Amino acid sequence: MAERLIHILPEHVASQIAAGEVVERPASALKELVENSLDAGARTISAEIERGGSALIAVADDGCGMVREDAVLSLRRHATSKIRDAADLAAIHTFGFRGEALASIASVSRLVLQTRRANDETGVELIVTGGDLEQTRGCAMAPGTRIEVRELFFNTPARLKFLKTSATEQAAAAEALQRLALANPQVAFRLNADGRTLFDLPRAVSVLERVRQLFGPKLADRMLGFELEDAGMRAWGLLTMSQESFPTPRQVFTFVNRRAVRDRALMRAVALGYETLIPRGRYPAVALFLELRPEDVDVNVHPMKSEVRFRRSGAAFELVYHAVRARLADQNATAGSLPASRASEMTPATREMMRPPVYLGSGVSVLATESGGSASGEAAGAPAPRPRGIGDQPERSLRLVADTQAQRAQQGALRLGFGRGGAIGAAAPEASPPPAAIGASIPLYSSLRIVGQIFAGYIALESDNGLILVDQHAAHERVTFERLRAELRSGGIRVQALLTPATLDVNPARAAQVMASIPQLRAMGFDVEPFGDTTLILKGAPAVFGADGGLRLLTEMIDSMGEHGFQMRGEAAFDDWLKQLACHGSVRVGRALSPPEITALLAELDRTEFKSNCPHGRPVHIQFARGQLERMFRR
Repeated sequence: MAERLIHILPEHVASQIAAGEVVERPASALKELVENSLDAGARTISAEIERGGSALIAVADDGCGMVREDAVLSLRRHATSKIRDAADLAAIHTFGFRGEALASIASVSRLVLQTRRANDETGVELIVTGGDLEQTRGCAMAPGTRIEVRELFFNTPARLKFLKTSATEQAAAAEALQRLALANPQVAFRLNADGRTLFDLPRAVSVLERVRQLFGPKLADRMLGFELEDAGMRAWGLLTMSQESFPTPRQVFTFVNRRAVRDRALMRAVALGYETLIPRGRYPAVALFLELRPEDVDVNVHPMKSEVRFRRSGAAFELVYHAVRARLADQNATAGSLPASRASEMTPATREMMRPPVYLGSGVSVLATESGGSASGEAAGAPAPRPRGIGDQPERSLRLVADTQAQRAQQGALRLGFGRGGAIGAAAPEASPPPAAIGASIPLYSSLRIVGQIFAGYIALESDNGLILVDQHAAHERVTFERLRAELRSGGIRVQALLTPATLDVNPARAAQVMASIPQLRAMGFDVEPFGDTTLILKGAPAVFGADGGLRLLTEMIDSMGEHGFQMRGEAAFDDWLKQLACHGSVRVGRALSPPEITALLAELDRTEFKSNCPHGRPVHIQFARGQLERMFRR
C-alpha cells in the first residue's frame, strides 16, 4: 500500500493558521474584541494593553453578555450569532460575522472570558490556554463582557519574533481603537497602556465632537462638514479646509457602513478632490463615511475585514469625489457645517464641471459623462471611453467634452489677462457672490478694506477680525487656472488672434523636440505653426492672457518643457500643463498694481472656486488676528 501524503491538519494547528490570518498583531486582536463589544450593543468600552498588547489585551464592555452555553460555544471556530445561512453573507449588518476572531485569538494566547447578562444573578468565567478550555466557573461581575488576552503568540514563537517594538505596537493599537471611536461617537471609549491613560472619550453627540476629543479643538475648528446622496449611496463626513495639510495620510479615515476600511478608490477620490488645493506630498485630514445598502458591498474579501468590494465602484468613486470637491469649492461656512448651497443641490452644469477626470493609459484625461464611464480609471473598475488623441486634431485645440454653455456662463468672463505692459483689466460685471459666513476662514476678499500693496507682491486687507495679506501671484494664478480648465472642459482653450503673426527662433538643439510638441502647444491655446526647421510662427495665444504677451508666454512654456517635451505624464498631465500656463501668465511678485487692478483681482478671486490656494497648493492669503496683533504690541 502506497504511503499517504495528504492528511488533515490537527484542530489546534488549523486554529493557529487561522489566527495568523485574523490576528496579524496585537492591534488586530484589540480591533476584533472591540468590534464584538460594539455588536453586543455596548455603550461603554474600556481597553487596557501592556507592552504594546503582547503581554496583555483586556477589553470590558457593558453589552448584552452571554449565557454559559453561548460563552463556551463562542470559542469554537466558525461559531457566530451574526449569520444563519449563506444568504446572510449578501447583506452583512454587523462587524463580526466570520466566527473566527475569538477562537483564533484564544488559540495563540492565554485567554480569560467573563460574561453576564443583565437578567442573570451571576456571570460565567472561562479560562482557555492555547485554544484548550481548561476551566469554567461562576463569577461576580456587572452585566457585560470582559476578555483578557495574555501572552499573545506564546505558542507561536515565529509570529512573536516579527512583532515590532512595544512603542510601535502600542501606537498601532491606539490607532485601531481611534478609528473605531471615530466611527462610533455614541459610545464611550477608554484606553490604558502600561498603567497610563492614552485617551478617555465620553459619549459624543456628533463625529465633529469626537474629532475634537481625539485631535483637539485646533483641528476640529478647521474642519468642514460635507454630504452628498446619489444612486442609493450617501457620502458624508468632515474634511479640513484646503489651507490645512499634513505630511502623511494618517489622518485620512474612510468608513463604509461605519466599518473602517482601506480602499484605494476612496482614497484616490479624496486625493483628487483636493487636487490643485494642497501641495503634492501633503495630505488633508478627512473622516469619510460612505453609506450604501449592505447587498451593494462585499465585506467578506479580507480576513481582517479591512478591505471591501463595491458592486458599483465607479459610482462610489464619483459620489465621494463630488462630495469632497463641491464642499471645497465653497469653504465659507463655520466649522463642521455644510455650506449655504448644499452639495446635493448642484446644478447639472456644476456637476459636469466638478466631474473627476478619467485617465487612460496614455495619460490623456477626459471627463466622464453623466451616462456612464468610471471616474477612477483602473481603480473604479470600468473602462473609460477612448478620447481622440492630440495628434488626431492637428489644426485645433484638443476638445475634451461637448461645449457646455451653462458652465461657461457660470464661470463668468475673466478680465484679468495681461494686456499691454502686463496690465490687469477691469473685471466684467457679474452677480455678487453670496456673503461670507460669520467666522469663515476664507473671506470675501472684495468686501474688505484695501490697505495697500506690500513689497509689490502682497495686497494688505483689513477685516473686522484682523489683517489679511493676499499673495497677488497665487491669487491671479488660481483665477487663471480655473478659467483655463473651464475652457478646456467646455470645448477647448479660447484663442485670441494676434494682429501681426510673430516668429520665434528655437534653439537648434531643441528644435526637433519643440516641433514634436506643437499639438500639445495648440491644446494649450497657442495657434502656432512650424516655419522651417528651427522657427515657429505664432498666430494666436490663449485669450485669457491677451494677445500682447503671447510670444513671451510661448517662450516661457517652451523653456519649461521637460527633457522629453510635454510628455504625457499620467493622470496629472493636463493639470500640470495648465498650472505652468497659469503660473507663467499670472501677475508676478514685484509688479506694482493700481487700486483698480487690485479691486478687479479681488472681485474675480471671489467669483472663483477653490480660491483659498493656488493650483500648486500654496495659500492665497494668510491672516493675522486682531488679538494676535494686539498681543504682539503687549496691549
